[in-house]
Amino acid sequence: MIIAYTVFDGCIPIHRYRSTALSLILLGGNLTISSSSKMFIFEHNYLYNRLNKMNNISVKALGLSVMSLFMGACNSSSVAKMIQASGRPGEVMLVMDGPLFETQQTYSLIDILSKPASGLPQEESQLKITSRVPKTSFDGMMQRARNILMVDVDSTRFSKSSVKYTYNEWADGQLVVTLSTPSLASLASYMKQNQESVSNLFVRHELYRFGCNVEETYSKLVEEKVDSMFHYRINVPHDIRSSKVGKNFLWFSNAQMGGRHDLLVYTFPYKNKKDLFVDRLIEVRDSVLKANIPGEFDGTYPSTVKTGWVYRKVTLPDEAYRGELRGLWQMEGGAMMGGPFVLQALHNEKDGLVYVFDTFVYKPNEDKLNLVRAMEATLYSVRPSDIKKFDPKLILSTTYSKSF
Repeated sequence: MIIAYTVFDGCIPIHRYRSTALSLILLGGNLTISSSSKMFIFEHNYLYNRLNKMNNISVKALGLSVMSLFMGACNSSSVAKMIQASGRPGEVMLVMDGPLFETQQTYSLIDILSKPASGLPQEESQLKITSRVPKTSFDGMMQRARNILMVDVDSTRFSKSSVKYTYNEWADGQLVVTLSTPSLASLASYMKQNQESVSNLFVRHELYRFGCNVEETYSKLVEEKVDSMFHYRINVPHDIRSSKVGKNFLWFSNAQMGGRHDLLVYTFPYKNKKDLFVDRLIEVRDSVLKANIPGEFDGTYPSTVKTGWVYRKVTLPDEAYRGELRGLWQMEGGAMMGGPFVLQALHNEKDGLVYVFDTFVYKPNEDKLNLVRAMEATLYSVRPSDIKKFDPKLILSTTYSKSF
């Protein structure tokens, strides 16, 4: 029994692989790629015989199931346009000449990119160099990677180090950063001076990918309540359903203790630009938390840990700057709870208010970086009520600085 399909592996047409033939084992049968027909050929007498013994399954049903399995990872439009990039959040593939991998400068480069992410209670790498691929092997399925850093060392072509980057070079949802340099010494010097800007390219791309998750599927409840009270829109994960209303205050949560993520929205009067600085944001935040979020026991409430925070200016296209603060929260009064938070505050000149969109997570004894980034990405969806749809591509044009 032979059945043929054109199959996609996570939105990747397998016939795009350079291999002319590939044999795999599928439930005791052979799976072969024919380079001429660009089709999968399933030769599975064992599977066919097993299916014939099952009353409710036919070979035709098998065909539908197989196609559904492979096609389910993407919609038809994305398949028609481009292969989908593969890889987990934060993973980066490093591509360079093979002999350069075992140099001190390359080790330093990897250390810089893999440094701990800020604003977390335990150490987690901001990026993970999960694969190192020599240039000679970088083709075919290797070019599917979600994030790629290509290092090109050539003194005959480059007089100084520089960085360029492109999106969707070989796959949809992909970032390719190319670091060109005349020497390893120049590479080391460049990364020492520009490590944050290079790392931010990848981190910003991760926020974009998380932003895509809430572009179409998000909590309508949150969007409607925030719009009604504050005349802004925000897209947050659809599992956020619980809410509490206070004076100039909204609190939303998915109320899951094993992986909890919450959103707070509140306002306060704007007097001057210091209202978007650290001291004022923490002062207002702690006042709002104490007044609106009581702990499980009397006298307990969340507050901001006064050390370890990170502050920067965030500027989206066609928008005034936002103040961004990330750090840790804890419960006052003896309760053993805490975790990371990220907030963005913006000044609305029309009504003279500062609007704060504050996300925090609670996931004890587990990694939290991806949960934080997923909620952080939603902050970029904050927009005036008259802008109906969130465009995640705005994240890719966002700029950052440490001062105003």
